[in-house]
Amino acid sequence: MKVIHIVHGKTNPDSQNGISRVVYYLNKYEKLAGLDSQIWAIVEGIQKPVDIVRDEYVKVRCFPRVKLFGNRDIIKQLEEEKSSIDIVHFHLIWFYDKNIIMEAVNKLGLKSIITTHGTYSKPHAYTGKRLLAKWLFELDYLKRCTECHILTPEEGTGLMKYGYNGRCFVAFNGFEPTDLPNKELKNTNFFRNYDFCGKTIICMISVLRGDKNVDFILKAISLLSKELRKDLVFVLIGPDYKGNSEKFQALAEELGVEENYRWLGPLYKEDKYNAMYSSDGYIMASYSEGFSMAIIDAMACGLPMILTSGCNMKYISDKKFYEMCEPYPQDICRALEYFLTHREQMKQYGEEAKSILESKLYWSHIVPDVINNYQRIINSEYFL
Repeated sequence: MKVIHIVHGKTNPDSQNGISRVVYYLNKYEKLAGLDSQIWAIVEGIQKPVDIVRDEYVKVRCFPRVKLFGNRDIIKQLEEEKSSIDIVHFHLIWFYDKNIIMEAVNKLGLKSIITTHGTYSKPHAYTGKRLLAKWLFELDYLKRCTECHILTPEEGTGLMKYGYNGRCFVAFNGFEPTDLPNKELKNTNFFRNYDFCGKTIICMISVLRGDKNVDFILKAISLLSKELRKDLVFVLIGPDYKGNSEKFQALAEELGVEENYRWLGPLYKEDKYNAMYSSDGYIMASYSEGFSMAIIDAMACGLPMILTSGCNMKYISDKKFYEMCEPYPQDICRALEYFLTHREQMKQYGEEAKSILESKLYWSHIVPDVINNYQRIINSEYFL
């Protein structure tokens, strides 16, 4: 079976881009399963196709952006190889290039999948330019595929709300256990040189976008009693976004919780995991997520978690493995109070989360299910 993954960017699994990490591991494990799995990427600023070898498993074939009246290198490659391609797997969102490529895929009679990565279920899909894009080209793109791959059952509801009523299948994101630091690199005292070392640390890994509800977490902390608050530090790890780091710092000072908040900027590889290992818990208060790779990382580290219902984790297991809250300050505060006053129960949640991940969410568990869906679609009679 030959599968072409089409993505934007150079597919660096160590970047902050969750889609790159997902595509990298899909490609790696599909190859290990015997598929001819390839990554074809549209990349800003290049003038001709070039290959990037990530490692012994993954190579990325990079193509220039596709223009209405310009470059067509990736489409020419599809035309040349169409007789050997079984399925084209898209991971492109918002770029108009994808519509041009999808139209070519349809004309060539190739079957296609779109992994929507939770994007169309998020509130920002209905704002500004994205709302305009929905009517101009996003819905057309979705309706042209053979099926959509969704990350959670909840995402299917979001897609229907968005306007897609076609076929879809569920396959979760996965985790690669070798990403965790080995014994020599594992460090559970990452914060030893920080002024908050020794306090109760609840961390969050995220780009500092508004929809992540960092402001509501800060407001929730301000609602805690002084006794509970004095021992708590919320550590935010991730790149700034449109100057929000200054906005959140100013809000923390305005609320009087500046001693309870630290932004460290982005951390990568061992540093990221060691910061998580050194934390007492994890929080994500987003209105909506796809299937967050940061949550998967927290599960791998065995962290007790506070998650909103919008994080879409309720179908993973019938066992409780996190404290759920709604994305507004008072309920986030309630969950924080529970986290701080029920330490043993929260510790059990963390252990359960790690157990669920190890039994169900490694890439070695996920990819066979994806491949079975490839085969089903390839063998199916229908073609949209």
